[in-house]
Amino acid sequence: MDGESPEFEHTANEMSRHLFDAVNQIQELKELRTDAFAKAEVHMREMARLLKGREQLPRSVLKQLHMAAGIFENETPYAKDEVATVAMANAVRTTLGFILWGQCHDDCTSGAPRIV
Repeated sequence: MDGESPEFEHTANEMSRHLFDAVNQIQELKELRTDAFAKAEVHMREMARLLKGREQLPRSVLKQLHMAAGIFENETPYAKDEVATVAMANAVRTTLGFILWGQCHDDCTSGAPRIV
């Protein structure tokens, strides 16, 4: 993430920290830290906004999102709340998809046709 703006660096660090908290809890205790995930989701959405339209993407961000989604998916059968765990995995995958497509969450409005 060399040469990135301070806003990007802050968002990346906060996203990583809160995602790690949520992932660590599900791996160790099979419980969800919904507060940590909610904070991570705010930063994931901001990251998608910051990366919108970029041709080159930081591999570290993509790797963190991909790994977090995989961990949530893999831990689902053992989690105390399977439905919420799947929802978290889907939220991470959705953000990753937006980033890869050069979009952000604001590009999709519920009930409106999608224009690419």
